[in-house]
Amino acid sequence: MKKCCIYLDALENRSSEDAAVWQDVLMHASRCPDCATDMKQRSEILEILAETPEPEYPSLLHSAIMTNIEDAGRSSSAEAEPGLLARLFDRMLQPVELVVSLACLVMFVFLMQLDHQQQVGIRPVVRSAALSVKPPAPSISRPRSPARPQLETVSAAEVDQFLRQLEDFNRTHPEQRQPQIGFTPELRLVNDLSNRR
Repeated sequence: MKKCCIYLDALENRSSEDAAVWQDVLMHASRCPDCATDMKQRSEILEILAETPEPEYPSLLHSAIMTNIEDAGRSSSAEAEPGLLARLFDRMLQPVELVVSLACLVMFVFLMQLDHQQQVGIRPVVRSAALSVKPPAPSISRPRSPARPQLETVSAAEVDQFLRQLEDFNRTHPEQRQPQIGFTPELRLVNDLSNRR
């Protein structure tokens, strides 16, 4: 059987601030054995807490806190100062960083020049080929329309026969049936409430 938690839920939801709701909860607790037990245990705990004296703070608490703060300040300032090895690496790596940056810049300029030279070399060949082709002589004859392929004509009887054969095939081979794929895009409106999940 499930335990009733109305009294405990009211305490968690701070229903005691609302007098009408709290009176309803107290009325329920007077009739419900689970809530009455919870109310009794809570009142006993509050009595025990009221009787216990406030704990004494250590006399050296303030000095211990201040000492820890000073130690933390010293350790952070010691970490902020770089060691001998770190300073040595910084001095050695600064010229290397400069050389690598310059090498990247030179490589970029070289690749841009290489790409530009290839494009310049291609253009004259294309232009000379375009100039060497002679335009066709204008013809007075009527221009031909592009040839259209002739479609076979299918009679209505052949269409009916094909549809009957397709139905027979689908009936006898249901496992080979292909699902219909919809190629039309799905349209959803922004304010359509059925799209929300």
